[in-house]
Amino acid sequence: MTGDTTPELQTDITTSAAQCGRTPLHVALQRQLGAAMRSALRPGSYLGLAREMLLTSVHAATYPLGLFPAPQLNPDKLDPAARRPVLLLHGWVHNRSAFLMMQRGLRRSGLGPLNTFEYPSFSGNLDEIAHKVGPAVEHLLERSGRESCVLIGHSMGGLIARQYVQELGGDRFVDTVVTLGTPHRGTYSAYCGLGRSAEQCRPGSAYLRRLEHTAKASATHWISYYSDLDFMVMPAVSAKLTLPALKATNVRVRDVGHLSMLLSRPVLDDLVHRLNAQEAAERSATAV
Repeated sequence: MTGDTTPELQTDITTSAAQCGRTPLHVALQRQLGAAMRSALRPGSYLGLAREMLLTSVHAATYPLGLFPAPQLNPDKLDPAARRPVLLLHGWVHNRSAFLMMQRGLRRSGLGPLNTFEYPSFSGNLDEIAHKVGPAVEHLLERSGRESCVLIGHSMGGLIARQYVQELGGDRFVDTVVTLGTPHRGTYSAYCGLGRSAEQCRPGSAYLRRLEHTAKASATHWISYYSDLDFMVMPAVSAKLTLPALKATNVRVRDVGHLSMLLSRPVLDDLVHRLNAQEAAERSATAV
């Protein structure tokens, strides 16, 4: 995990429609371009860009490792200290290798067992992919002996997690959904992509409009990390989850790029802290 510089993490919690002002995406994009010009004066931006380029090469080098079959979850070898199953969903044109480093950090923090969900992100249809998450979640819970799990989705993987929980009954099995650089309101960079899944990630797509309409209150907690240096999600604020029904906690990460989120020690530490605090609060409520 990288941690040479500590990015600024700022939290805001969406609890009402008044906080969800819908700025048109083209206006938000103009603001992002202006912010990018201003950030050119900050040394942190240069460091963040350099880190993103370096870590892109790291992801490219480890990509072949994700082409091999993932090891099967053996309940006899589960760490007795592991207390919360986690299913990881990678992003567009990636595979389970995206989470190689993050898995180590999550496991060391006591989370687990950890499984990855593989899907054909380049040519797949997100509706079809989301229907396959259910069996993966149920298998993880059955093998781990737990009643609920955490979903962590990077980029497109966060949209798949949303659809499963919002529309396919996943709220019965998922206590927390974490999204990292997920284009909840779409991204203009998707116009450069090929395949049905890329079309579904474009601003104003029928898929994204439907996800907005099907958002409903549930016991599932939502945490969304978004970055001011994410050039895959354009505009960057599209990665905020601002639907009032979901009451999401949005965490702004400064000077960390799209792929760098997966290898950022501060992001991992913040995520683990939030999951632990949430679990402690639930235990206290149950004990009362």
